[in-house]
This record gives sequence, structure tokens and C-alpha cells, in this order.
Amino acid sequence: MLFNSLEFLLFFPFTVIVYFLLPHKLRRYFLLAASLFFYMSFIPRYILILAFTTVVDYTGARLIEKYWDRKAIKRTVFITGLVLNIGLLVVFKYLITICGTLNAFGAAIDLDYLTKVLILPIGISFHTFQSMGYLIDTYTGRVPAEKNFINFALFLMFFPQLVAGPIERTANLMGQLKARHYLKAENISRGGRMMLWGMFKKVVVADSLAIIADGVFDGLDKFSGWGLIIGILAFTFQIYCDFSAYSDIAIGAAKVMDINLMKNFDTPYFSASVPEFWRRWHISLSTWFKDYIYIPLGGNRVSKPRWVFNQMVTFTISGVWHGAGYTYPVWGFLNGIYIVLARFIKPVKDKFLKITHLDRAPWLTKPLAVLFTFTLISFSWIFFRAENFTDAFYVITHMFGPTSMDFGDSLSTLRVWVAIGSVVILLGVEAIMAYGRPVRELFFKAPHLCRVALYGLLTAIIVVFGAYGNNQFIYFQF
Repeated sequence: MLFNSLEFLLFFPFTVIVYFLLPHKLRRYFLLAASLFFYMSFIPRYILILAFTTVVDYTGARLIEKYWDRKAIKRTVFITGLVLNIGLLVVFKYLITICGTLNAFGAAIDLDYLTKVLILPIGISFHTFQSMGYLIDTYTGRVPAEKNFINFALFLMFFPQLVAGPIERTANLMGQLKARHYLKAENISRGGRMMLWGMFKKVVVADSLAIIADGVFDGLDKFSGWGLIIGILAFTFQIYCDFSAYSDIAIGAAKVMDINLMKNFDTPYFSASVPEFWRRWHISLSTWFKDYIYIPLGGNRVSKPRWVFNQMVTFTISGVWHGAGYTYPVWGFLNGIYIVLARFIKPVKDKFLKITHLDRAPWLTKPLAVLFTFTLISFSWIFFRAENFTDAFYVITHMFGPTSMDFGDSLSTLRVWVAIGSVVILLGVEAIMAYGRPVRELFFKAPHLCRVALYGLLTAIIVVFGAYGNNQFIYFQF
């Protein structure tokens, strides 16, 4: 059941109404049942995988707490839980790629059979990481083990963020799911506004840009020069709008139900450096890697060579998390290089700005820094979008050559203008969100009728100019 589907348009209000009509003691059972129904609307049998993760980490956390003073048992249980979680990811997400590599070295594994059997479960990386985070938090003593199985199952399966995040932390979400909630006009207003904006970003912006990006990357031999650059830029905005749209709708849906999910994006394309970008992009995953991989490796409280190692390992693992193809680790590794270079170049850059007095002209240096960061990130997306290294290197070696582009009949003039216009609207709104506090305050002080009219206009734009066809969210494959 996609957020951008008629089914969800019926499912969500029904769920909210029944949830708030029920007595408090019955609500969690209904919400768990609704979440199970939501997930099973994709591929029903894969609820068994989610159930397996839930049982493993619930049992593991209880055993860790039970044998807290017996370190050997506690450690064995913890490692077993991690192995089972990671093993699940390896089997469903990476096994086909691994077997394909073995075949290249002489093995004879039937990849067609594996492809038919191992259909990637929707959002497996998201709920597995959320579950592992809980197990790690229990092992390190950050949170107590949850004794009620229904509470823990609901924590993992809460439908708004079940398949594409945000990857919630136990300390934030578990307690909220146990608390008594109320249907509030303010929550409906704020949550509904976020859901509407998310729907605009998905249906109008992302899905319009997908036609352009797919046209380029699925037919590379027809494109070069500006044709490829247009494809890269289209995907750069597509992946942001597609993924942040899911987060907006998820956070908004939870807000309507009086539950606060963590912020997942903070106008990342207005970042003035790559480190800043990664503090504002997919925040729930970035902080997950920081807390559970980067800091345990030593973080930044180590020597510079070890710090470089920590960064590169963290970002490379992040690339592996995103997909089974070999281009994903390269994408992560490239962003790690960006982070490392940013640290070593910063003193030189600061000294240059001071000598040239450009440090006194932030009106010039800030936009240039944002543009430079955007260029670096857009370049890295080539490896994320390309099907393989051959395609990635084709894009890199032909993007500055003579221009050619041939979309055939797949792209209409209207869709091009919708894509351009919607990106302009997006950037305008995000600029206001990033820098325009007076404008934001003016908007929320405007008469209620004016704001309702604006929401109505946005709804009309979605209905008239949306690219429909039940387009799946990109991050469902991760």
C-alpha cells in the first residue's frame, strides 16, 4: 500500500478514526493489526520475515537483561542476535550479487532461481536497523528490555515509518506508543500540512523528474553532454523529493495520531559543505551510523590516520547498506573522501578567505559554497543511479562532450515544464524554510482562510499535474 495510492487515502483516515474511538487499552492492539495489514498489502508472506526479526530481538534483549551479570552469556546472546539480523540482510539483499560474483569465477549457481525465490522484502534494511538499534541499546544499557511483546512489535511495525523510515530510536518512539494520545486540531493541521507537502514532492516533483532521469539512465547511448547533465540533475532532485516525501508523509501521519517521529531531512541541498550535507540528509540513518559504528570505532577522538579510517569505513558501510550492487560502496566511499578532504582543506580555505578578505563577504562565499557542495553531491549520485560501473563511467566520460539527447515519445513538453516549475517551487519553499524566518512567521500569522486557500491550490496542483501510475518510492528497495 503506497502512500500515493487510493488505498492509503481510505486506509489512513479509517485507521485514525477507529484508533481514537477505541479505549486506550485496546488502541495498541488495533494499531499493530493495522500496521500488519499495511505491510501485508505489499507481499503478505514477507510478514514472516518481520516476525522473525521481532522475535529474535525481543528474545535477545530479554535474555541480555536476564543474564546481565554473566558477561559471557550476555555477549553470546548479543552476537547471535546481530548475526541473525545481518544474516537476514545478506540472504535477501546481497546473496544474488555474491552468487553472481562467484559465477564470474567459475561457479555454476542458478541465479534465475534465486531471483524468483529471493524477492527483496519491502524496507528490510529500515526495520532491521531499527531492531538492531534496540538490541544494541539494550546491550549497552541505554534502554531497558521491553517486557511486553505487543509493545515491542508495535515499535518495529508502526506503519507510517515501517518501510522507509525514519529509523526510530527506542528512547523516542517506544514510550510514545505506550502513552495515551488525543485527537487534536493542531496535530491534524500540522500533520496534514506535512502530508500534503510530501505528496506534492512525490507525485508532482519526484515522479515528473523520474521520467527524465529514467529516460537518460535507461538509454545512455542516446545522450551526451548536456543531455547527461540534465539526467544527473533530474535524479539529484528526484531522489531527494522521493525520499523526503516519504519521510514527510510518515512524520505527518504520525503527528495526526499525536506521535512525534524524528526529523529526517533539513533542506540538505542548501548545505555549504559535504559534512553539513550529511548532518541534514537522512538524519535518522546518519545518526545511526554515527552512534553504532563511527563512535564505537573511536569517532574523532583518535589520531588523524585512524579518524580517516573510521570515516571511510562508516561511509563505505553506508554505501553497502543502500544496495547490493558494487556501485553503492563506491558511492559511499566517494562521500567518505569528500568528508576527509573537507577537514584537511578547511584550514587552507579559511586562511585564503582571510587573506583575500572574502570572509567579510558571506553573501558571495556562502552561495558559492552551497553550489560547490551541490555539484559534488550530484556527481556522487551518478554511482548511486547507474546500473553498473560501465554506465557510471560512460556518464562521467561523456557528460562534457557534444550534446545529444533523444527521449523519444516518453517525455511530453508539458511534463518538462511541470518538472521545471515544481523544482522552482520546491527551491523557493526550502529557501524560505532555511533562511526565511520572517516569511514563515508571516505565513502562520496570515488569516486562516488565506492558508486554507494556499493548501487548496497545492492540492489542485497535485491533482492536475501529478504523474500518476502508483510509482513506488525509491527507498522501498533498500
